Amino acid sequence: MKKKHTFREPLGKDKNGLYITAAQMQFFLNRRNGGKSFILGDSVFFTYFYKCAVYNIIWDLMETYPDCATLYWDDNEEGLGVKFPEDGLVVEELKKRKIQHFFEGEEDERIF
Repeated sequence: MKKKHTFREPLGKDKNGLYITAAQMQFFLNRRNGGKSFILGDSVFFTYFYKCAVYNIIWDLMETYPDCATLYWDDNEEGLGVKFPEDGLVVEELKKRKIQHFFEGEEDERIF
């Protein structure tokens, strides 16, 4: 990862179109034990991967449909929050990508 990448450049996509960007991956690898976590393919890495993948789906949708979701900084959780309707475009897209289970049992507001 020595070459410069843009924040939105996917490293690759899986069969459901999920992806992590080069910059997101670099952020993870810069964490303490990030490289080890990635090599082991542990739950810490995959939790990060799926959060990034969902964020990327929402970001991509918002480029075309800006009102489909709201991204904001949540001070209490110290993380990126997102709001979207339970019966809206975001949920429809998440179901298409077969990641509906990611939000089971959670409320309308998600924190990344």
